[in-house]
Amino acid sequence: MPAPVLIVSGCSAVGKSTVSRLLAGAVTPSVHLPIDLFLRLFDDPFPDPGSQEGARRYETVGAAAAAAAAQFALGGYAVILDSPMFPEGAEGVALICGRRDVRVHYAVLRASLDTCLERSRRRDPVPPDLHGFSSLHAKFVDLGHREAHAIDASGPAQQVADDVLSAFRDGRLAFGQDRHRDR
Repeated sequence: MPAPVLIVSGCSAVGKSTVSRLLAGAVTPSVHLPIDLFLRLFDDPFPDPGSQEGARRYETVGAAAAAAAAQFALGGYAVILDSPMFPEGAEGVALICGRRDVRVHYAVLRASLDTCLERSRRRDPVPPDLHGFSSLHAKFVDLGHREAHAIDASGPAQQVADDVLSAFRDGRLAFGQDRHRDR
């Protein structure tokens, strides 16, 4: 049986990478797969997602990351896929992985805009574009029928990782296995 894929998502500076590294250390054997690895293969790694090229790039990168994640999972490695992925993108990953019987779980880390901005200021020497940052943050505020996948990320990283791990282990973050629960 293949190992699972756990997508750790959320807006910029919510703690995705830190929490993903902690999760990869807690689940063995595992691999931490940041989607930025794929984006950095391009000369312009972060195009405007609203542009035609940006939309094409992000869709292609998402499919490539899903294929890589499925292959790692088939090799017996739990995959922690670190990505600011919206629910629709996670559904695409679940479809690609599902073709190979790889189960996908989806966690969305959430903290207030002020918390994320403060974390960004501590991490990055250049302040973020406030409009773009706020716009991305807003896209994770209301997950609709995916609300059960939200994890409070306002506390310390280890606590957030523990909360994700607990929800992952109890099946609350499972994607696509029970269509009634997912809708």
